[in-house]
Amino acid sequence: MQYIALHTLFPSPLMIPSGAALVLTVAGMKLFRSSFTELSRQYLVFIFTLFFFNFDYRHLSEGLPLDYLIIGILFSKFYDLLLKMYFIFIYIAPWQISWSSPGHIIAQPLLVPHAPNIFFQTLIASIVGCPINPVVASTFFTLSYARPVKYWEKDYNTRRSDSSNTRLDSQLEGSLRNPNPDQLDSLFYEHLTWVLQKSLCGDLLLGRWGRVTSGDFFILTSDRLNALVHIIEIGNGFVTFQLRGLEFRGTYCHQREVEAITESITDDVGCCCCEPGHLPFFLSCNKAMSSRWLAWEVVSSCYTLHGYSIAENQAHLVFNTFDYKRGYITYYCKSIIFLLVRSPRLASLLANQGIRDALSRLHNTSYVDQDALFDETRNCDYSHSLGGVSRERFIVYYLTFIRECVTQQGLHMDLDQADSFLVTLCFAFTLLGRRMFFQHAQSGSSRRGDNFMNGLYRMFLGDARPNHPGDEWVFQDVDSIQDIIIPAARIALKVHQDNFAFSEEYETAHGVYEAIQDVMNNHVVTHENDRTWRNAVVTNKPSLLALRYQRTEESYIYPYKLIRLTSKFIKFRVIKVNRECVRALWTSQRQELIFLRNSDSERGSIQNHKPTLRNMINSSMDLPIGYPIYVSPLHTSYLDRHETYNKTLFGRATDPLWLAQGARVVRKLCDTCAKHYQGSLAGKPTQGTANPTDGGEEGGREGRMGAEDRSVSVDSLTGLQYGRGGAEGGARGGAEPYQDPFPDSDSDSDEQLWRPMWVSKQVVITDEGEIFENINPDWLTWPDPKLAAKAEKSHWRSWRPQKGMEGEVVHEWRPFHKETAKRSHIDKVLVLVRMADDYYVLTREQGIKEV
Repeated sequence: MQYIALHTLFPSPLMIPSGAALVLTVAGMKLFRSSFTELSRQYLVFIFTLFFFNFDYRHLSEGLPLDYLIIGILFSKFYDLLLKMYFIFIYIAPWQISWSSPGHIIAQPLLVPHAPNIFFQTLIASIVGCPINPVVASTFFTLSYARPVKYWEKDYNTRRSDSSNTRLDSQLEGSLRNPNPDQLDSLFYEHLTWVLQKSLCGDLLLGRWGRVTSGDFFILTSDRLNALVHIIEIGNGFVTFQLRGLEFRGTYCHQREVEAITESITDDVGCCCCEPGHLPFFLSCNKAMSSRWLAWEVVSSCYTLHGYSIAENQAHLVFNTFDYKRGYITYYCKSIIFLLVRSPRLASLLANQGIRDALSRLHNTSYVDQDALFDETRNCDYSHSLGGVSRERFIVYYLTFIRECVTQQGLHMDLDQADSFLVTLCFAFTLLGRRMFFQHAQSGSSRRGDNFMNGLYRMFLGDARPNHPGDEWVFQDVDSIQDIIIPAARIALKVHQDNFAFSEEYETAHGVYEAIQDVMNNHVVTHENDRTWRNAVVTNKPSLLALRYQRTEESYIYPYKLIRLTSKFIKFRVIKVNRECVRALWTSQRQELIFLRNSDSERGSIQNHKPTLRNMINSSMDLPIGYPIYVSPLHTSYLDRHETYNKTLFGRATDPLWLAQGARVVRKLCDTCAKHYQGSLAGKPTQGTANPTDGGEEGGREGRMGAEDRSVSVDSLTGLQYGRGGAEGGARGGAEPYQDPFPDSDSDSDEQLWRPMWVSKQVVITDEGEIFENINPDWLTWPDPKLAAKAEKSHWRSWRPQKGMEGEVVHEWRPFHKETAKRSHIDKVLVLVRMADDYYVLTREQGIKEV
């Protein structure tokens, strides 16, 4: 019976019975994988298989599975051949070739006698699966070696440098003092990668990127961002991709190609040499013809993703007058007072006898600080008659705000008397902050306004080093510099900038207090090399502000810029590029730079070529051949994380409700069909039964074969429901009991595979660098939404996890887990550890070990 069952699928005797199982397994796996990686072409493969083996070459058929496998492989090779030929025709077209050098001009007419050789090489390349590349971007083509879909063997992923992995002296004097703008801009491509990881799989299934197969290349372009997205693998409910970010301010060639892919296609109204216009929703004749000679196409012109709107403004414009500078210093002092009053160490500062003794001279109401750094143009509490900043004028300008802060914080302090020690402490902190600010300003350039910006930028970086004898009291609580002085300089910049739009609201002490509190709660103000800046971008904070130093040829006089980010939906254009064009140009550049040793920065092979986007593709190559500002590792996007797709009519295909309903339907069909066919075989003879009176021997043979075939079909059908033993109730000998084809629980092997490894274990922290301090709750599916808030740095307040602390693992997330609630969003195992006093820490498993 088994032999006859295999014979129905594989009529050829060469495959029965030893090779049939192997061929069926290989063919099944290949077809199963192709159904996901090449889903948009499966209907063509299936139709061609039916026509070819049912009408043209019926005698060559080896059964539907094997026929489908063979046609699928041939179709894939033929499709690669078409893509390669299409790229070659576009690249060598004489009316759109770029004459980058005299050698390229000479090579063009020499192409004609070599055309048969090019076709033969292209045919071999399609069969072998290797790219064909233009030699030094000319019209001569050669074969390369076969490369995988990922193309690059080594991962040259971007490694970001910030304050958490850089030496302190480098932060203050080295590369972070004058950072590379490309290194700072790469963060926005990292954020785009995280956004795509959440939405890409669902968008592909919803058709927002057109027809997509494994290995395709797309370009996402907006006002500033230009990224190359490489689809590595498409599977059942997941997509693996890699993103390469290009420069914000590209070269001339880069800008010409960006203009080509962003220009409107409806503006052209020409037809040959005249301009008759075009019908509504149609292209003009010239545009329709020219679009056919492009190695790329616009798939979507309005594809929206969550991102950041980036605004750059010259910082000197808000500090170009003395009134503006004085306004900033005033807000700087008020921010210091605000942070001091709400600081958790205020009580210890007030009770510190050493600080009281050191500040006893400031407690005198007639005290005047006559430091030469202070002047009346920038300090509102400067007394011209006394020649310095006086306590008396400080009380006049800031006592009202101090009382407002104390009232809002609910502190019970008597500030009716101006000789309160809290007032003295606020006065001392404002003198300390201003003195450090003006010391940096004095060391700046002598150009107008640049010295003040230098002081602001150094304080913005966190370079606060008190070196005045009168400020030595702060060393008794040196952490207050990082907790009060540095954040105050950053907050004051945001408040000072908003003052231009809401000047009337900032006239009262309550208005200033509300403004500072709003900046603390709803905005992130820090420098771009701070780890807080990166975490804020990745976690989609609504508003961010930074001060950037960038001295270039265009901004040599005014190098300071204010960078403002606003969270919003960004419109992208999705451009699909011929994948063989990308592989060919990448191979050509690798050959030219590594083997031919041509490292000329203005070589002809990287000049702009609009039909193939040659400059953008070449610049997206891995370092050191290309020069992308960001290359992501391989990221996997899962379907069940796409909100829009899960809200559709049918929802996710893995929904347990749908699976249970489908299982019941299949069981009912199996029961009905099995009982029907068993009853028909037991109640009446088969149609092919031999009759002694007509049909003779030959009819009997046909009848026996018909009965055997009918028996085989029933056996195979009932076997689906009752297993190999046969029908229910022991209709055949040796029948096995009924086995549910849709078990509710996984097999023992699956249970062993997905068994939790860390849950309920006592662990100790071994590496603090593996801990996530700022968390986006959308990254993971939490067992309790409240745990996400408890695992953030803001919930810890003054507590910090340290090496050697012990706790209990309450949950873990693993990569590619079948359950969403236990699946990690990165390729590392993540664990949630409950520490003492109900603190929670999210860390990678590399940062802990079992006790």
